[in-house]
Amino acid sequence: MCTVSYIKHHNGFSLTSNRDEQSTRPTEAPRCYEELDQELVYPKDVEAGGTWIATSNKNVSVCLLNGAFERHKRQTPYAKSRGVVLKERFLHESNLDFIKHVNLENVEPFTLLMIDHQKDIDFKVLIWDEVQKHIQDIDPNHHHIWASSTLYNKEMRENRQQWFKAFISQKDDIQTEDIINFHGGSFTDEKENDMVMKRDHDLKTLSISQINILENSKHFIYKDLESYSDYTINLESLCKTV
Repeated sequence: MCTVSYIKHHNGFSLTSNRDEQSTRPTEAPRCYEELDQELVYPKDVEAGGTWIATSNKNVSVCLLNGAFERHKRQTPYAKSRGVVLKERFLHESNLDFIKHVNLENVEPFTLLMIDHQKDIDFKVLIWDEVQKHIQDIDPNHHHIWASSTLYNKEMRENRQQWFKAFISQKDDIQTEDIINFHGGSFTDEKENDMVMKRDHDLKTLSISQINILENSKHFIYKDLESYSDYTINLESLCKTV
């Protein structure tokens, strides 16, 4: 939920997220849930019941970053978790319908990446700064990277942009494994600000999640960096028993 990349392939895209969180916060590995009148795949934040990345059998994929444009001061208690707001996107027929109707009163600032890939890709970002909704249209034909403003200041976010530019310049045909390696790589001696980060009080990168929507393959890949466990879910079958 704290560093996210979007890679455009010639036959689809990959959406990859590093989750930076307290290691004591309970998490369940991704699986398929039949809810909201559809089938969803996501890892679960047990504490709040939400998630930071999810995809559905209705061809919508959503990913969350904490914070808006700059680091904010927390004003608890909040009305609902940002991870629950993410799941609310799946109740709506389009990105714009969700943006128009979602109630964000007393919700902590966030950045929500929303990809509707039913036909042509509609990629929008909703940024909530506690006062108003900001909407950005993202070009799905280019590569992109984002980092959470709550954990990384402007200089740190710019460093990630530079690492990303160097990464995408190395290959014309970037494979899904290359992206995982990038998200799991090391680019600085400052471990508190590295791609896989670690800070005091057990704040660290706990996992890497990746949604791959390709012409002949649709998979959700999850790497638990704490237990060294890997999961792959076939998004073609989802909740069906195969």
